[in-house]
Amino acid sequence: MTTVAARTQPRFNRIHGLVMLLAAVLLGLALAAPHAEAAGKQRVVAISPFAASAMIKMGVKPIAIGQTIGGSRRLDPRLRNVKTLKLSHPNGPNLEVMAKIKPDLVFSSTRWSKGTSAMKRLGIRVVYADPTGLGQVYPTIRKIGRKIGRSAQAGRLIASMKKRVNRATKPTTKHPKILVVLGIGTTAMAFLKNSWGGQLVQKAGGSLVTGGATNSGGFARLSDEVVVAQNPDIIIVVPHGNSNDLSQVADYILNNEAWKTTNAVKNKKVYVSVNNELLQAGTDVGPTIGMIRSKWLKNW
Repeated sequence: MTTVAARTQPRFNRIHGLVMLLAAVLLGLALAAPHAEAAGKQRVVAISPFAASAMIKMGVKPIAIGQTIGGSRRLDPRLRNVKTLKLSHPNGPNLEVMAKIKPDLVFSSTRWSKGTSAMKRLGIRVVYADPTGLGQVYPTIRKIGRKIGRSAQAGRLIASMKKRVNRATKPTTKHPKILVVLGIGTTAMAFLKNSWGGQLVQKAGGSLVTGGATNSGGFARLSDEVVVAQNPDIIIVVPHGNSNDLSQVADYILNNEAWKTTNAVKNKKVYVSVNNELLQAGTDVGPTIGMIRSKWLKNW
């Protein structure tokens, strides 16, 4: 073999290898395109508010969404005119309605798990996509993206959310003691460290008052004695469902004789969460943490 031929052979092999690699990539894209197109044409119902928000941010509008507890203030404007389904505990949406709208896929929540088997009998695929903890947020977005053929958009959404969370969680030297209670009553139902709202408050720099209680459900009853002993600096009240008189909710706590010695009551630092942000997961994690810091904790 001549010197020229010897030099040409490796170059030919490299070019041939590149051509084969390019052909393989193009073939993969060609095979993936019909799948992505089919995924994008699915009739999708998002019972989970989180899934509805994630979908619309990925450029896919569901054919129907579940009603939101606590109002629709956090609802993306692009979802305003989407059909809203009434949800009944513990089954979720009405089966007759679901049969009429004929979805291919439903993004649901474990809170409506009782109705899952009935929907599956109608031939509907049901996927749980409603995170209950911060660690589940990004994996859930990736899962939604895969199911609707929007994996690339899911990645971009996650990157955007991470930037906003990083900005909202900048270090602080102020870590006030925060008691977050669900509703009002004779015994406080406190948010624990594994609850959605509890995790947000901790991310915001708050020291969550739990009295040392633990519960897999994320909530536990605290006695008046425990609340007084823990002496929260701030109390945040999360009303059950829709509250028509928010000032009355705060007044109830401020006039609670049992808690009058706490710093929160003495300094009138009792606040009411009005937009369901501490109960329902959303794609607005960063802005919500920022709101908690600027509006309630004052450690921004």
